[in-house]
Amino acid sequence: MSDISAGRQIRIAHRDALDGDTAQTPGLIRDVAFDARNPDAAHLSAFLSTVKPGAVTGAHHHGDQETVLYVISGTSRFRWGDRLEHVAEAGPGDFVFVPSYVVHQEINASTEVETVWAVVRSGVDPVVVNLPELDAYIERAAIEYIAPQ
Repeated sequence: MSDISAGRQIRIAHRDALDGDTAQTPGLIRDVAFDARNPDAAHLSAFLSTVKPGAVTGAHHHGDQETVLYVISGTSRFRWGDRLEHVAEAGPGDFVFVPSYVVHQEINASTEVETVWAVVRSGVDPVVVNLPELDAYIERAAIEYIAPQ
């Protein structure tokens, strides 16, 4: 055994132990599996995102972190670009890659069912840079949700 692996271990985050004690967005719930609180984490974080029907995020980016989403259920719409001029949709089984610093918005394309993603990000700290100056370009929520307290 090398000194590098001494004391380090495989960790399992069971679904019922995911931690919602992180920044939340109205209509989007993040349940963290691994982040900076994982003592062995140096480069990655992982969480489950549940997006309520008709919910959207505002325009934002994640700084120098890259993000990979895997759509578990529902239909997700993504808008990106300086004025959110590009659009694509992803469904169950699809992977979505969001490069660092790319301005984007996430939308649940359905007003009836939640969409759920498994998310892995290339950093252990949650970085979200909100860009309210782009509110004129965002897709509006079909259903409004109140911010968690």
